[in-house]
Amino acid sequence: MVIALVMAGGKGTRMNSDHEKPLTMVRGKPLIHYVLGALQDALLVDRIFVATSPQTHETKLFVKDLSADENEISVLSTPGAGYIEDLSYALSRDDFANETILTITSDLPLITGKIIDQVLEEYQKSSKPAMSVLVPVEIFCEHGLKPSLVLEKGVPSGLNILRGKDTQQDEEVLVLGKIELALNINSPEDIISLEKLWGNHGR
Repeated sequence: MVIALVMAGGKGTRMNSDHEKPLTMVRGKPLIHYVLGALQDALLVDRIFVATSPQTHETKLFVKDLSADENEISVLSTPGAGYIEDLSYALSRDDFANETILTITSDLPLITGKIIDQVLEEYQKSSKPAMSVLVPVEIFCEHGLKPSLVLEKGVPSGLNILRGKDTQQDEEVLVLGKIELALNINSPEDIISLEKLWGNHGR
């Protein structure tokens, strides 16, 4: 079984907003709405969990309202101690023990079900228990974006795969040159970049 775990517990202080980051409105919809829609479109995702924290109480209520008639979306409360700490807390659930866990941030509005399935298909071909998805730096340069962290092989996309509870696993690195994986919304400037991209692609 593939379980998607949406990490939605961060403050999002760089947004300079009173709203919780996952609920930042873009074209009339909260950021997290786009991510959940893509996960629901993905053919290889079986269940969806959203990890919230005391800092994202409104996000928790939003997801519960959204999933009232959609049993595949569940809310999971974490302490809000930080991304890695909250991820470890979420993965400690017994029902995650032997499953494939796809973790994704709640701020990837361009992500699609097709891309998520592509990543999962690549993971299924790998002999390693984990996979991290990176984006080439060139994609950021091409679209005038500033990467938040550059590693040897690229920029972390906010999408990763683990098997079971352990956050430290031998991993395959998948590099995908897709703008949909590059644009995390971390600041008001990122929203401007998103609007430009949508405008260029007729959305």
